[in-house]
Amino acid sequence: MNAVRRKMRILDLLREHESVEVEQLTALFGVSKVTVRNDLDDLERKGMLIRTHGGAMLPENLELVRVLANTLEEHKGEKLAICRAALRFLEPGMNIIIDAGSTTVHLAKLVQAMNLTVVTNSVLVLQELMNSETVELLVAGGMLRKPSLSFMGEPAAFVFDQIHANILFLGASGFSIDRGITCTNIIEARTKKHMIKNASKVVFLADSSKLEKMFIANVCDWDAIDYFITDDLPADAIAQLNERGVQVVIA
Repeated sequence: MNAVRRKMRILDLLREHESVEVEQLTALFGVSKVTVRNDLDDLERKGMLIRTHGGAMLPENLELVRVLANTLEEHKGEKLAICRAALRFLEPGMNIIIDAGSTTVHLAKLVQAMNLTVVTNSVLVLQELMNSETVELLVAGGMLRKPSLSFMGEPAAFVFDQIHANILFLGASGFSIDRGITCTNIIEARTKKHMIKNASKVVFLADSSKLEKMFIANVCDWDAIDYFITDDLPADAIAQLNERGVQVVIA
Protein backbone atom coordinates (compact mmCIF):
# COMPACT_ATOMS: atom_id res chain seq x y z
CA MET A 1 0.00 0.00 0.00
CA ASN A 2 1.45 3.36 -1.01
CA ALA A 3 1.63 6.45 1.20
CA VAL A 4 -1.50 8.11 -0.20
CA ARG A 5 -3.66 5.03 0.38
CA ARG A 6 -2.21 4.54 3.88
CA LYS A 7 -3.11 8.09 4.84
CA MET A 8 -6.61 7.74 3.43
CA ARG A 9 -7.06 4.54 5.47
CA ILE A 10 -5.74 6.27 8.60
CA LEU A 11 -8.36 9.01 8.17
CA ASP A 12 -11.07 6.39 7.65
CA LEU A 13 -10.02 4.69 10.89
CA LEU A 14 -10.06 8.00 12.74
CA ARG A 15 -13.57 8.75 11.55
CA GLU A 16 -14.65 5.31 12.80
CA HIS A 17 -12.82 5.26 16.14
CA GLU A 18 -11.67 8.89 16.80
CA SER A 19 -8.14 7.70 17.64
CA VAL A 20 -5.45 5.33 16.32
CA GLU A 21 -2.21 3.87 17.71
CA VAL A 22 1.16 3.57 15.95
CA GLU A 23 1.41 -0.10 16.94
CA GLN A 24 -2.00 -0.80 15.45
CA LEU A 25 -1.15 0.91 12.15
CA THR A 26 2.26 -0.76 11.92
CA ALA A 27 0.61 -4.18 12.12
CA LEU A 28 -2.20 -3.24 9.74
CA PHE A 29 0.02 -1.82 6.99
CA GLY A 30 3.09 -4.02 7.47
CA VAL A 31 5.42 -1.01 7.58
CA SER A 32 7.85 0.38 10.14
CA LYS A 33 6.92 2.63 13.06
CA VAL A 34 9.03 5.38 11.46
CA THR A 35 6.90 5.21 8.31
CA VAL A 36 3.65 5.37 10.29
CA ARG A 37 4.91 8.28 12.38
CA ASN A 38 5.89 10.13 9.21
CA ASP A 39 2.39 9.57 7.81
CA LEU A 40 0.81 10.88 11.01
CA ASP A 41 3.14 13.88 11.13
CA ASP A 42 2.25 14.78 7.53
CA LEU A 43 -1.47 14.54 8.23
CA GLU A 44 -1.07 16.72 11.31
CA ARG A 45 0.76 19.39 9.29
CA LYS A 46 -2.22 19.41 6.95
CA GLY A 47 -4.58 19.91 9.88
CA MET A 48 -6.32 16.55 9.57
CA LEU A 49 -5.42 15.01 12.94
CA ILE A 50 -3.69 15.68 16.26
CA ARG A 51 -0.62 13.67 17.22
CA THR A 52 -0.75 12.04 20.63
CA HIS A 53 1.77 9.96 22.57
CA GLY A 54 1.85 6.72 20.61
CA GLY A 55 -0.73 7.65 18.01
CA ALA A 56 -3.21 10.27 16.84
CA MET A 57 -6.74 11.54 17.41
CA LEU A 58 -9.36 13.53 15.56
CA PRO A 59 -9.01 17.28 16.12
CA GLU A 60 -12.67 17.52 17.04
CA ASN A 61 -15.68 15.57 18.19
CA LEU A 62 -17.69 15.19 14.99
CA GLU A 63 -20.95 14.89 16.91
CA LEU A 64 -20.45 18.38 18.35
CA VAL A 65 -19.55 20.12 15.09
CA ARG A 66 -22.00 22.82 14.09
CA VAL A 67 -21.89 23.81 10.43
CA LEU A 68 -21.50 27.55 9.84
CA ALA A 69 -24.26 27.56 7.22
CA ASN A 70 -26.69 26.51 9.95
CA THR A 71 -25.54 29.07 12.53
CA LEU A 72 -25.35 32.23 10.40
CA GLU A 73 -29.06 32.95 10.84
CA GLU A 74 -29.21 31.99 14.53
CA HIS A 75 -29.47 35.04 16.82
CA LYS A 76 -28.83 37.21 13.75
CA GLY A 77 -30.22 40.39 15.33
CA GLU A 78 -27.94 40.01 18.33
CA LYS A 79 -24.92 39.33 16.15
CA LEU A 80 -25.57 42.40 14.02
CA ALA A 81 -25.91 44.59 17.13
CA ILE A 82 -22.65 43.19 18.49
CA CYS A 83 -20.83 43.96 15.25
CA ARG A 84 -22.24 47.48 15.05
CA ALA A 85 -20.92 48.07 18.56
CA ALA A 86 -17.52 46.78 17.42
CA LEU A 87 -17.26 49.58 14.84
CA ARG A 88 -16.46 52.08 17.61
CA PHE A 89 -13.02 50.50 17.96
CA LEU A 90 -12.06 51.13 14.33
CA GLU A 91 -10.15 54.05 12.87
CA PRO A 92 -9.09 54.64 9.26
CA GLY A 93 -5.76 53.06 8.36
CA MET A 94 -5.89 50.32 10.99
CA ASN A 95 -4.63 46.79 10.43
CA ILE A 96 -7.16 44.33 11.81
CA ILE A 97 -7.74 40.58 11.97
CA ILE A 98 -11.27 39.30 11.48
CA ASP A 99 -11.56 35.74 12.72
CA ALA A 100 -13.83 33.15 11.13
CA GLY A 101 -17.27 32.56 12.60
CA SER A 102 -20.97 33.22 12.35
CA THR A 103 -20.71 36.53 14.23
CA THR A 104 -17.54 37.96 12.72
CA VAL A 105 -18.78 37.56 9.14
CA HIS A 106 -21.41 40.22 9.92
CA LEU A 107 -18.60 42.61 10.86
CA ALA A 108 -17.05 42.18 7.42
CA LYS A 109 -20.26 43.42 5.84
CA LEU A 110 -20.10 46.59 7.94
CA VAL A 111 -16.50 47.54 7.09
CA GLN A 112 -16.67 47.20 3.30
CA ALA A 113 -16.41 50.96 2.72
CA MET A 114 -13.77 51.64 5.38
CA ASN A 115 -10.07 52.33 4.83
CA LEU A 116 -8.60 49.27 6.54
CA THR A 117 -6.18 46.41 6.06
CA VAL A 118 -7.98 43.19 6.96
CA VAL A 119 -6.25 39.88 7.59
CA THR A 120 -8.55 36.87 7.76
CA ASN A 121 -8.70 33.09 7.52
CA SER A 122 -12.42 33.10 6.74
CA VAL A 123 -13.79 32.23 3.31
CA LEU A 124 -16.97 34.22 4.03
CA VAL A 125 -15.07 37.31 5.16
CA LEU A 126 -12.99 37.02 1.99
CA GLN A 127 -16.16 36.91 -0.10
CA GLU A 128 -17.59 39.97 1.65
CA LEU A 129 -14.44 42.08 1.20
CA MET A 130 -12.84 40.89 -2.02
CA ASN A 131 -14.59 43.56 -4.13
CA SER A 132 -14.12 46.44 -1.69
CA GLU A 133 -12.27 49.41 -3.18
CA THR A 134 -11.01 50.63 0.20
CA VAL A 135 -10.11 47.46 2.12
CA GLU A 136 -6.69 45.91 1.61
CA LEU A 137 -7.19 42.19 2.09
CA LEU A 138 -4.67 39.57 3.21
CA VAL A 139 -5.85 35.97 3.40
CA ALA A 140 -4.21 33.43 5.70
CA GLY A 141 -4.54 30.17 3.79
CA GLY A 142 -4.06 26.60 4.88
CA MET A 143 -6.18 23.52 5.40
CA LEU A 144 -9.83 24.40 4.73
CA ARG A 145 -12.11 23.31 7.56
CA LYS A 146 -15.45 23.03 5.79
CA PRO A 147 -17.82 23.27 8.80
CA SER A 148 -16.48 26.74 9.64
CA LEU A 149 -15.29 27.68 6.13
CA SER A 150 -11.98 28.72 7.64
CA PHE A 151 -8.33 28.06 6.84
CA MET A 152 -6.29 26.65 9.70
CA GLY A 153 -3.09 24.86 10.59
CA GLU A 154 0.58 25.73 10.10
CA PRO A 155 0.23 27.77 6.85
CA ALA A 156 -2.43 30.03 8.37
CA ALA A 157 -0.46 30.36 11.62
CA PHE A 158 2.64 31.34 9.62
CA VAL A 159 0.78 34.25 8.01
CA PHE A 160 -0.47 35.55 11.35
CA ASP A 161 3.07 35.35 12.73
CA GLN A 162 4.30 37.67 9.94
CA ILE A 163 1.94 40.55 10.71
CA HIS A 164 0.96 42.93 13.47
CA ALA A 165 -2.68 43.87 13.94
CA ASN A 166 -4.03 46.82 15.87
CA ILE A 167 -7.12 44.76 16.75
CA LEU A 168 -8.23 41.16 16.52
CA PHE A 169 -11.97 40.56 16.38
CA LEU A 170 -12.17 37.05 17.80
CA GLY A 171 -15.00 34.55 17.50
CA ALA A 172 -15.54 31.22 19.27
CA SER A 173 -18.07 28.43 19.78
CA GLY A 174 -18.58 28.97 23.49
CA PHE A 175 -17.35 30.70 26.62
CA SER A 176 -17.42 30.22 30.36
CA ILE A 177 -16.88 32.92 32.95
CA ASP A 178 -14.73 30.55 35.00
CA ARG A 179 -13.03 28.52 32.27
CA GLY A 180 -12.49 30.88 29.35
CA ILE A 181 -13.12 30.59 25.63
CA THR A 182 -13.36 27.41 23.56
CA CYS A 183 -14.09 26.08 20.08
CA THR A 184 -14.83 22.67 18.57
CA ASN A 185 -11.53 22.00 16.80
CA ILE A 186 -8.06 21.77 18.38
CA ILE A 187 -6.17 22.87 15.26
CA GLU A 188 -8.52 25.81 14.75
CA ALA A 189 -7.92 26.81 18.38
CA ARG A 190 -4.16 26.75 17.77
CA THR A 191 -4.66 29.06 14.78
CA LYS A 192 -6.65 31.49 16.92
CA LYS A 193 -3.80 31.54 19.47
CA HIS A 194 -1.49 32.85 16.74
CA MET A 195 -4.00 35.60 15.96
CA ILE A 196 -4.12 36.59 19.62
CA LYS A 197 -0.34 36.64 19.92
CA ASN A 198 0.03 39.07 17.02
CA ALA A 199 -2.63 41.65 17.92
CA SER A 200 -2.25 44.65 20.24
CA LYS A 201 -5.89 44.51 21.30
CA VAL A 202 -8.29 41.54 21.35
CA VAL A 203 -12.03 42.13 21.07
CA PHE A 204 -14.12 39.02 21.64
CA LEU A 205 -17.50 38.94 19.86
CA ALA A 206 -20.09 36.42 21.05
CA ASP A 207 -23.81 36.42 21.70
CA SER A 208 -25.21 35.35 25.05
CA SER A 209 -26.47 31.97 23.77
CA LYS A 210 -22.84 30.77 23.97
CA LEU A 211 -22.57 31.44 27.70
CA GLU A 212 -21.33 28.40 29.66
CA LYS A 213 -21.10 26.26 26.52
CA MET A 214 -17.75 24.49 26.59
CA PHE A 215 -16.09 22.57 23.76
CA ILE A 216 -13.03 20.38 23.33
CA ALA A 217 -10.48 23.00 22.31
CA ASN A 218 -9.23 25.78 24.58
CA VAL A 219 -8.74 29.07 22.73
CA CYS A 220 -7.64 31.31 25.61
CA ASP A 221 -8.38 32.45 29.12
CA TRP A 222 -9.89 35.86 29.84
CA ASP A 223 -6.50 37.44 30.51
CA ALA A 224 -5.96 37.44 26.72
CA ILE A 225 -9.14 39.47 26.12
CA ASP A 226 -9.31 43.26 26.31
CA TYR A 227 -12.96 43.82 25.37
CA PHE A 228 -15.95 41.50 25.23
CA ILE A 229 -18.94 42.62 23.18
CA THR A 230 -22.15 40.68 23.71
CA ASP A 231 -25.91 41.26 23.73
CA ASP A 232 -26.59 40.29 27.34
CA LEU A 233 -24.71 39.07 30.39
CA PRO A 234 -25.64 38.69 34.09
CA ALA A 235 -24.41 41.49 36.34
CA ASP A 236 -22.29 39.13 38.43
CA ALA A 237 -20.60 37.78 35.31
CA ILE A 238 -19.79 41.32 34.16
CA ALA A 239 -18.31 42.08 37.58
CA GLN A 240 -16.14 38.94 37.49
CA LEU A 241 -14.83 39.78 34.02
CA ASN A 242 -14.14 43.39 35.01
CA GLU A 243 -12.08 42.10 37.94
CA ARG A 244 -10.02 40.09 35.42
CA GLY A 245 -9.35 43.17 33.28
CA VAL A 246 -11.99 42.57 30.60
CA GLN A 247 -14.17 45.53 29.64
CA VAL A 248 -17.65 44.27 28.78
CA VAL A 249 -19.75 46.12 26.20
CA ILE A 250 -23.46 45.26 26.01
CA ALA A 251 -24.74 45.90 22.50
